[in-house]
Amino acid sequence: MADDPYATLQVEPSADLEAIHTAYRRLARLYHPDLNPRPEAAERMRAVNAAYRVLSDPARRAAYDARRYLQRPPITVGTNGHAPPPRPGTTRSAPAQPRPVTMRSAPSRPRSVAAAVDADAEPPTALQRRVDRIVAVIGVVLLVAIGAYAAFVIPRSEQDFRDYVRGIRSTRPTPLATALPSAQHATSTDVPERLRSDSGLRSFPGTVLVAPSMLEPFAELPVLRLDAAAQGIARYAVYYGDLTSGGATISGLVGRTSFDSATPQLPDCAPDAAYCSGPAPGQPRSAPPGVELFRAADLVETYPAFVTHRVCCNGVAWSVSWYEPRANMSYTIDLFRSVAAHYGSPNVDADTDAARTIAALATRLVRLP
Repeated sequence: MADDPYATLQVEPSADLEAIHTAYRRLARLYHPDLNPRPEAAERMRAVNAAYRVLSDPARRAAYDARRYLQRPPITVGTNGHAPPPRPGTTRSAPAQPRPVTMRSAPSRPRSVAAAVDADAEPPTALQRRVDRIVAVIGVVLLVAIGAYAAFVIPRSEQDFRDYVRGIRSTRPTPLATALPSAQHATSTDVPERLRSDSGLRSFPGTVLVAPSMLEPFAELPVLRLDAAAQGIARYAVYYGDLTSGGATISGLVGRTSFDSATPQLPDCAPDAAYCSGPAPGQPRSAPPGVELFRAADLVETYPAFVTHRVCCNGVAWSVSWYEPRANMSYTIDLFRSVAAHYGSPNVDADTDAARTIAALATRLVRLP
């Protein structure tokens, strides 16, 4: 092709823009009129400038490459770029006669590079089409399975896990619920011996049974839950209005199967004296850093608990024990109250209502999720 910019700049058609700039600067130093006063140098420099304007602009270069591809001469030689060998009985001096080309055998020239690539592509075979259909069917089945799992299985699994953690009673009646369907409170002798032996619970003198219905008056109690991971063991605290003094705070520790609680008035009775130090009775308790605050009304219904009492730390202590049939675990709670601040004598039989009140609060604490 006449006036080929690649030939003028002496670069390959695959050269990048940096190579074109380098070639232009090299030729400019050779043929620029200020550096080469010969007449043919000025003519050569004009050709170099024209070629550089085409190749330095990506749009112009792309247009030129397209025209260059469409205007390439037809191939009349062998596949390797050389003329075919002469047939037997002929000599190389005899000119080769061109073969006649008919309209049927004449290849149609592609109109673009993309058309040429598409013309060379082979049609898919039957095996390829079968594999494509199988892959498409598998993809549709996977999408349907994932959608069904997300819509039905995941919500049910989360609800089952939440029910298990919070201890929500299942629709199937438990042995304890069957034995005491409508009990509000009773003595330990009202519980069948079979349940006491299965749960490992023992009856004590002065023991009373606290039913879940006794938790209703404490639905609005604020409960503080501390971070278990930061402390190594989960801690809970509750603030409520006391029946006699107008306000008190119960603080404590909870483990895997036990819960110990004490008021700030008796720090020596608590497992952790530093944690027992709290606000004065009647003062609200704020959530410290890393503590979650929620209402006791969000807690779940609990099973009845056995309440007994003992003397400890110059005061009265009530022990609350009960059995969880669904989890097959028994729990024990020790509640400490100050004799001087609340009661004149450690006689739990004379203060049964107060014992039930504390037991109900403790039951709510232990059943935290």
